[in-house]
Amino acid sequence: MNLDELCRRRVAVWGLGQEGMAMVSLLTERGAAPVLIDDNTDAADRARAVLGGAPVVMDPAAVHWSDLDVVVRAPGVSRYRPELGAARASGVTVTTAMAVWLEDFSGEQVVAITGTKGKSTTAALTASILRHEGMEVALVGNIGVPVTDSYDRPRVDAYVVEVSSFQAADVTVTPGVCVLTSLAPDHLDWHGGEEQYYRDKLRLIEAGPPGRLAVNAASDEAVRRTADHPDRTLFGPTGRVRADRWGAIEIDGVPVVGPGRLRIPGRHNAWNLCGAITAAMLLVGAPPSFEAVGAAVDGFGGLPSRCRTIGRREGLTFVDDALASNPFATVASVDAFPGRDLTVIVGGADRGVDVGPLAEALARRRPIPTVVVLPPDGARLIAALTRLPGGGRSDVPLRPVADLGEAVAVARESTPPGGVVLFSPAAPTPEGEGGFATRSRQFIEASGVEEEADAGGGVD
Repeated sequence: MNLDELCRRRVAVWGLGQEGMAMVSLLTERGAAPVLIDDNTDAADRARAVLGGAPVVMDPAAVHWSDLDVVVRAPGVSRYRPELGAARASGVTVTTAMAVWLEDFSGEQVVAITGTKGKSTTAALTASILRHEGMEVALVGNIGVPVTDSYDRPRVDAYVVEVSSFQAADVTVTPGVCVLTSLAPDHLDWHGGEEQYYRDKLRLIEAGPPGRLAVNAASDEAVRRTADHPDRTLFGPTGRVRADRWGAIEIDGVPVVGPGRLRIPGRHNAWNLCGAITAAMLLVGAPPSFEAVGAAVDGFGGLPSRCRTIGRREGLTFVDDALASNPFATVASVDAFPGRDLTVIVGGADRGVDVGPLAEALARRRPIPTVVVLPPDGARLIAALTRLPGGGRSDVPLRPVADLGEAVAVARESTPPGGVVLFSPAAPTPEGEGGFATRSRQFIEASGVEEEADAGGGVD
């Protein structure tokens, strides 16, 4: 369903955050009168700020679904909510802004980037490489700019769009180029289980018709689940674009980025760069120039809250990785500082994801790290991090604390000079504590460092 079709239907928008209100504005500008739905009582204030007047916002329990043709759900509204099941049973189509946009922009040059982690960094680097090749590029989607903003702007040479699992779940068109950065369990509460999470994430690739696909060869799950794709290119530890053991990047065996030139730490970020180069190559049909890749690398200091070095104080390096909302991401960030003394601050809400791989990674690391554990799920995390897969016990020191301020104070005391204090929660932000950006600010304030202009990061 495209935007013109949507405007001719009886349509509702459920979820009045940034993306939801952007869709409401777009529909209103085109003469539609969408029904507004939200679970939160303050949604009317957000709607009033955009629309003016006194907009009516309905609680989902009060909606008569048979009065509607289409519901556009915001990403935060799970497609598995029972109310949406009732809507579908009444013949209502459930879609998203992303699904509508992909229909409308199916004739454009689109690179869609998804994955459990790595997608924002890969998307930003892809857009930068293409721009340095002289293309006009729009970077949109889950990275922070709603795709709906594209409708009222002149068309550009290429669109680089980051797609979350929440956004991918209802798409009906596969873009011409897709990048899959990684696959690991995440957002299980939203999707209802690991298999459903994978199916929803991969719908972007499988909706069809099949386009060109780049897959990170370091992700066994991603490689396995895309094995039958008719036009797949691997990157990362192997493939046409690969990173060697020292972090140098090669295209078809020819070095293009030397070791240490990429300022964001960790081999996972070298693989993200490989994914970006591969995306640009698949879009234009030839490898990007070494000059464009070099300029993109030199101009990229990382994204906020993604393994980002915020500064140094009293001989310690403070790294903000607040967006690491699952154990998979935290393992990658722990591995980004080999050989250095490390204290990791973890903890948040329980999303039901197995922390065994994190416990194993922490136990085998040398020097042995200290782990500071935040509430509210601290007791479960401590129990899980104490036990190793296979029944052994970890010797990693675990320090429970009450809040992030205390966590930073304990980390300072626990970390030898020259070491790293890494805030990488391995869990989502607890309800009522804001989002990852709020915890980033709290960590930065508690660390007492002034953020460095050239700080680097990259886990997402």
